[in-house]
Amino acid sequence: MNFFKNIWVNIKNEWPIIITLVFFLGFGLFCWLFWKPAEEFGLNFFTEISGAAITVVIIDRLIKNREYRKTIPQKLASYEDVRLFVTRYISFWTETYSLSVPEAEPENFMVFFSEEGMSKILSYLYLDSEPNITPPRTWWDWIPNQAKEFKNMGDKILDRHSSLLDPEAYGYIHQLTESSFNNLLIMLPSLRQTDILYKFPRVKVLGSYSINPQKEDFEAILGIIKWCEIAHEKLKKYNPDLKKITQYSMSKNRKLPLKCMIPPEIAESQIKEVLDFREKSI
Repeated sequence: MNFFKNIWVNIKNEWPIIITLVFFLGFGLFCWLFWKPAEEFGLNFFTEISGAAITVVIIDRLIKNREYRKTIPQKLASYEDVRLFVTRYISFWTETYSLSVPEAEPENFMVFFSEEGMSKILSYLYLDSEPNITPPRTWWDWIPNQAKEFKNMGDKILDRHSSLLDPEAYGYIHQLTESSFNNLLIMLPSLRQTDILYKFPRVKVLGSYSINPQKEDFEAILGIIKWCEIAHEKLKKYNPDLKKITQYSMSKNRKLPLKCMIPPEIAESQIKEVLDFREKSI
């Protein structure tokens, strides 16, 4: 059953070739059966084209299937590396949102990875607070740590699986690892040290030290999520235990004030410091 299914898939993917072969088969059949002067030519031509059609539709598919099966272990490995990358990226940012943004959580990935979702973290995440990690540290250290890890994981995927990874997935991973947003997060300690050195005040939220993720960043993460879902469907028959990417879920029972949201009184005080500094600098 799978054999004939594969043949049908091959036909659908090679319509231009199939249409051309059908045209030549019809021409040869016409010459053979209905055009006496070209009867012998038509028979020979029809026979040759029939052989070519069998080669394209059946033998070529068998060869492609054999070559594809040889790459299954590498495809499973590349999928697993991409899945881990995507899962950690999703988990980090959804948890960060849950800890810092005092608004209703987005309903799905499409909303979360947009201006209406993830970008809100920049306005509320208090960098002096601590995420839920051990050993304890502040977001000043944790964010660049994770940004570096995302970049390193992405670069390893691009290097390790460059020959077999789908070009579409390759482009998505490259966009996420090389984005201005991620690169600025890596530079967070340097920006902080510069502020301390020159006594430059800022409101200590992530948005004061970064830019919003770009449209291309959102398109890339949503694209690679979709790619993982499709790849899982294709590959699970070769490994029934193949894991999916993490599913989106909203946190339950969040209570205000959130652990990592900048307290209003601190925000007000720091905004005043920034305004006073600007007035003195004029």
